[in-house]
Parts: sequence; structure tokens; C-alpha cells
Amino acid sequence: MSICNLFLVRSAHLNASGSLFGGCLMAQIDEVGYCLVRRLHPRLNFVTRACTVEFIAPARLGDLVEFTASLAKTGTSSLQVQVTGSVDGRTIATASLVYVRVRPDGAKAPIAEA
Repeated sequence: MSICNLFLVRSAHLNASGSLFGGCLMAQIDEVGYCLVRRLHPRLNFVTRACTVEFIAPARLGDLVEFTASLAKTGTSSLQVQVTGSVDGRTIATASLVYVRVRPDGAKAPIAEA
């Protein structure tokens, strides 16, 4: 399963060099990854445990960034998600994220327990 999200780069998202600020890009990556996790397990709570991002090319003002998230691996209590960000078919970033299921008290829990 995979999902997509579109993000319009506006002036508030730019860094001093005129390209998409890395923190904004990372927030969008985490959001689309989490949306996939919620789609797969709507009744469970997850937190982001790890994220590795590779910045490949800049996005500029007015660019429409397409984020695609897909499930890479399911573990006992975690899900690994791959996210790609692209502009006009040109990859600008890739990421690997790990989301861990947690109980309301914050303790790690197996996914199959639900």
C-alpha cells in the first residue's frame, strides 16, 4: 500500500538560499509517513522512532512537491516506511522512517496485540 500527498512551496517555507527549508521538508515527510501508518492501523497509536533523510535536490518557490509513502517492512512493534519527495518527476529527497506502536502510557506494544 502507498499514499501520496502534494505540498506547495510558499515563501514562508524558504531558507536564506531561496530553497525549501530542510526542517519543513522533514515535517512533510513525517506527516505523509504517519498518514500511511494511520491508514494501515487506524485504531493504534504510533510515534516516530527514527528517520533518515537524504536531501538530493532543492525545491523552489512555487514548486509542487509530491510525497509518496509506502510500507517497507512490518516488525513486531514497528513499521518501516519509505518516503520519496519529487518535483515534476525529479526526486528531491528520500527518507526511511520507523514508527513504533505505543500504548496510552507511552510503553512500546506489539502491533498484533490489538
